[in-house]
Amino acid sequence: MGLPLSFSTGTLYHFPLHTTFRLVHEAGFDGVELVLGPEVILRGADYVRHLSRQYALPVLSLHPPILPYPGQGRPARILPRLVSLAEQVDCDLIVLHTPKTESVDDPRWQQFVAVLLRERSGTSVQISLENGGILRNSDKGYILHDLRRLRAFADGHDLPLTFDTSHAGTSDDELIEAYAAVDGRVVNVHLSDLAKRPLFPDWPPLYTFLRHHQLPGEGVLPLAEFMRMLAASNYSGPVTLEVSPVALKAWSPSRVREGLAKAIASVRRMLRS
Repeated sequence: MGLPLSFSTGTLYHFPLHTTFRLVHEAGFDGVELVLGPEVILRGADYVRHLSRQYALPVLSLHPPILPYPGQGRPARILPRLVSLAEQVDCDLIVLHTPKTESVDDPRWQQFVAVLLRERSGTSVQISLENGGILRNSDKGYILHDLRRLRAFADGHDLPLTFDTSHAGTSDDELIEAYAAVDGRVVNVHLSDLAKRPLFPDWPPLYTFLRHHQLPGEGVLPLAEFMRMLAASNYSGPVTLEVSPVALKAWSPSRVREGLAKAIASVRRMLRS
């Protein structure tokens, strides 16, 4: 049996959740990575379970909000909510971003570590840390944005990792080399491509939508080689398509259908090659 293919609902954050589940089901994905958003918060776990049953799409992983909500940026608020929701929707994996801090003396770093270890100790749900992307040179100074420091922290606290290919592509390492730095800890792969196109204005907040998180095959990353390596390894977790809404042309459901069909065919072709 091949690796399960999952889809991040964050790509279609602006769609009603039932529309996203329907489109993902029609495309033939095996599950979803559920991004916590207003509808999930308002309608709750019962509604998520209903959609999961209706469309035969288990929640394979759970992700924090993409857009900031008041009070939801702090680990002490968001992580307990994620753990509770994961337990209610039968999801055994959470994806967590690492803090943008440069010093272990920073109160934000200390709070992050304390909350992470406290919540991890009280649940069977795995809490994975995602490698961060580099938007500006200053991002390289963040404690866990370096893959080897991230690996050392995960080893020291026995934590799993989510490996984001687009984020890895923004580091100084080649993609295969980047994965080798965290191999053995990875339980979830965020799959997307990285484009090198010029932008005007050249404004880092635009990178996530127009350069990072492009559809597989529409950038410069050696994703076919990466997927062959992944399929031949001991990796058994989900491969989660996490792409920009711009890359998927998410202003049109018909274009979304086309993009999802193209993406899933491309990924399956890579896995078979």
